[in-house]
Amino acid sequence: MRSVLIAFFAGLLLTSQLQASAIWHVEGEREFYLFGTVHLMRPDAFPLPSVYDTTLDQCDALWLEVDSAELEDMNLLTQIQQMMLLPAGQQLKNQVSESAYKELERLAERAGVSLQMLQGLKPWAAVNQLTLMIFQQKGFTGEGLDPYLHRQAMQKNIPIRAFETLLWQLNMFDKLSQQYGDEFVTFSTEDLDNVDQLVEDLYRNWARGDYQTLYKQAKFEAYPDVERVMLQARNDDWMATLLGQEADEGTQCVAVGLLHMAGEHGLVRQFEQAGYRVTQMGTDN
Repeated sequence: MRSVLIAFFAGLLLTSQLQASAIWHVEGEREFYLFGTVHLMRPDAFPLPSVYDTTLDQCDALWLEVDSAELEDMNLLTQIQQMMLLPAGQQLKNQVSESAYKELERLAERAGVSLQMLQGLKPWAAVNQLTLMIFQQKGFTGEGLDPYLHRQAMQKNIPIRAFETLLWQLNMFDKLSQQYGDEFVTFSTEDLDNVDQLVEDLYRNWARGDYQTLYKQAKFEAYPDVERVMLQARNDDWMATLLGQEADEGTQCVAVGLLHMAGEHGLVRQFEQAGYRVTQMGTDN
């Protein structure tokens, strides 16, 4: 379930027993801390290891993928709902091939609902909705690391920056679904039968701080266009923002999905190529 990896397991829940944290210290011409985040967590993941709060205390600004305060805008939520819907008279079953639609039916069955309920949704919206249902069933009902860090930064009076807007992100999914319809569905539903083991493997890799193995599990080599849009292009844009001539001064904290750290185009590798020293932090730092 590749959409699981991207949307929800860009990081994993943390406990105080972990020796490695999903935080990297970046030292060079400027100073950064990279937080690998997850967008859903189990409630029992809290409290987080103290390294999260102590590291945040070092930050002069916190960069997030999107500013979660956007979700308080009712007009924006209405726009999001409209973006998820197909034009009047169209149905989900006619948007993808027969084989891809069967995969969506299997995903709906795993989520415990009938796909008939979602006929008015675009393919990407149906995938995300069904995946969310599955993970809620597995206890991932708490807030993600992103909004937690957002709230902590607000309390500490740390300025918050956003690389993207929520509408921009959803437009990305929309365009992917339009350009690579069947491929996007296949990418999102693969490994559906092994989702329980997938969760355990991801947790074990997180416990080792092994983001490269997490990246390999995503099997992006079979879906280069999806990787280019969802990871590579965005990483490049973020690096240009962070290292550009007009970049903010002081220590910058960057909290984005853990998969954005991995691969040749990942943030860790790009910082290293730019001459920075990148060190993973432990829970006792």
